[in-house]
Formats: sequence, structure tokens, C-alpha cells
Amino acid sequence: MVAPDPLERPSTVFLSGDDAEAKRTVAGLLGDLGRPADSVLDLGGIATARGQEHYALLFTGIAEAIGCYGSGIRVVPPRARP
Repeated sequence: MVAPDPLERPSTVFLSGDDAEAKRTVAGLLGDLGRPADSVLDLGGIATARGQEHYALLFTGIAEAIGCYGSGIRVVPPRARP
């Protein structure tokens, strides 16, 4: 998270929480670390944090499959339709 440069493209960082100001602060800190604003995805309230906790299991599985922990997930939205 603090060194996104080795990745080919920035992975997505997820934010969850009920305090909008706190989420703005965290997004700003991520920007200070070099993370592009479009790589930060606000998932909503604190209840959405549960999904992020389970991400650790997916991340570990991916790391074991590719043989390293230097990877990330990028959320790719659908193309806009004309």
C-alpha cells in the first residue's frame, strides 16, 4: 500500500467507515503516498469493512498461486455505453 510503484498499474484501495471526514483524511494520506485518487474506492459505511477483512484470505490465496506477495487487485468498472 505504501509503495505502489512496483505494480504495473495501481491496485484498488478500499475505504469503509461512518465518518466522512476520517475517510477524506485517509484518502488524502494515500494520495500523499503516491496513490492516484482513482485507485481509492469508498465502499460506504463501516458494515462494508467485513468484506475487506475477507479479502485477506483471497490475497493470501493469490500470493501462494503466483509465488509472491507483490500483487494487488484492481476494480475495473464497465465501459460507459453510448
